[in-house]
Amino acid sequence: MPDETRYQKGLANRAKAFGEEGEERRKAFEQASPDFARFVTEEIYGGLYERQGIDPKMREAVILAILCARGMTREFEHHAHAALNLGMAKRELQEIIMVCAYYAGAPHAVGANRASLSVFQERGI
Repeated sequence: MPDETRYQKGLANRAKAFGEEGEERRKAFEQASPDFARFVTEEIYGGLYERQGIDPKMREAVILAILCARGMTREFEHHAHAALNLGMAKRELQEIIMVCAYYAGAPHAVGANRASLSVFQERGI
């Protein structure tokens, strides 16, 4: 059963982290699979992003490290935008990649580095 409150919180959290890009992505997900789009909005952005204990910037740092370690460069790029939107500095993002180079391996860090370069160039930073 859908949870409208959680869905609305999810929409708000997604907008805060990803802005218009996130809404465009949600609509694309919705076209491909309405149930999956709703799941992501409710469970990830309305559930996980509502958890207390770490701030939103720290949450994105953890997400970025996981994505880097798993070699998920497209998602890394998407979440790099969110991290910057939530107040992460360019240098902090670069350090996440360095830590991953040591603990997850340089090949994964290379992919994340390329993704971050794309984000930095797009944003002019």
